[in-house]
Amino acid sequence: MLFLSAILVLACKGPKEDSPIDVAFSPDEEHVEEINTECFRYFGEKDTVFLTTHIDGTNITGTLDYSFFEKDKNSGTIEGEIRDNMIIAEYTFQAEGLTSKRQVVFKNTEEGWKEGFGEMKPVDGIPAQVNIDSLKYNHDMILTPVPCD
Repeated sequence: MLFLSAILVLACKGPKEDSPIDVAFSPDEEHVEEINTECFRYFGEKDTVFLTTHIDGTNITGTLDYSFFEKDKNSGTIEGEIRDNMIIAEYTFQAEGLTSKRQVVFKNTEEGWKEGFGEMKPVDGIPAQVNIDSLKYNHDMILTPVPCD
């Protein structure tokens, strides 16, 4: 009896190891904390742009919606990277009932995120900026932080 009690006490004091199932389905706390979600909006007289970002290290995903007066709405997703205070991403969107893709570049300025515009050419069938370093940001469409709903 004394021997069984000693074994029971030793078994209870040993380090608990998670089962392989627990490990596979438990979120990695550090990884969850690294993912950062933010929302940004440009609100013009008749135009709106809404950007939601999910940042994980240098990777970025999210949604991007353009609603310009008297033009078809573009709504879709972005997937890319954060580099040198810029979002460089592939934008997959729906417009006029078709799915299209193009590269988008946003630069973080003192006022907020501004989309860069420049000469584009197809790369693997997807319009992309010819020279990211020479993009123009000289417009008033500034995306500023807003609460995510």
